Amino acid sequence: MKYMTPLYFDKIMNIFRFIFEKSAYDPDYDLFRIKDITDSFSTGQIACKEWLSRELKPFYEDNHNSILIIGSWYGLMSHILVEDGWDKEIINFELDDVCIKIAKKLRVHSNIKYEDAMDGLELFEDKKRNHEKKIVICTACEHIDHEDLFSVLSMKNENMIVALQSNNMVDVDSHINCHTSVDHFIETLPKMEILYKGTLKIGEWDRYMVIAR
Repeated sequence: MKYMTPLYFDKIMNIFRFIFEKSAYDPDYDLFRIKDITDSFSTGQIACKEWLSRELKPFYEDNHNSILIIGSWYGLMSHILVEDGWDKEIINFELDDVCIKIAKKLRVHSNIKYEDAMDGLELFEDKKRNHEKKIVICTACEHIDHEDLFSVLSMKNENMIVALQSNNMVDVDSHINCHTSVDHFIETLPKMEILYKGTLKIGEWDRYMVIAR
């Protein structure tokens, strides 16, 4: 996998050792974290995020000055974007404070930044961030209530580009916003100019992606 550079791989291995040692006395670093990290770097997760990076690239414009990622998990999306050539600022938003701490340890590119634990949906209430010069990515729409997602996207600057992913994995308890097709996904979103829509088969499941303005 081209994104798993030796330095990045070494950092992941070091994180596993770090968590194993911390788990003996720190409840924030239970051994479940190791499984969670391996899940976040699965071949399926890499494929979905590589797909997004590839399809988003044609819509980069000279005036874009940063990418904002909602639900960044352990930072794989931002890593792939930089490896694919994005050299401007990336800001990650994640509710789980431990995810942020681990992601910072995994970071290998200086233009990747992390906010303190916060709900990334709140960025649409910030005029400095809800701006046409920003690109917003969320690859975890299946975890966000569809009414909440609709509400915040309705506040979006009309010229801001957003890249959104969901899926049809309805058997996962935390997946509260799944869909039967990419067109069904689009039907649940506010009216926007659709720049790209597509479906990626991942094993038995489908991943849906919409890039819109």
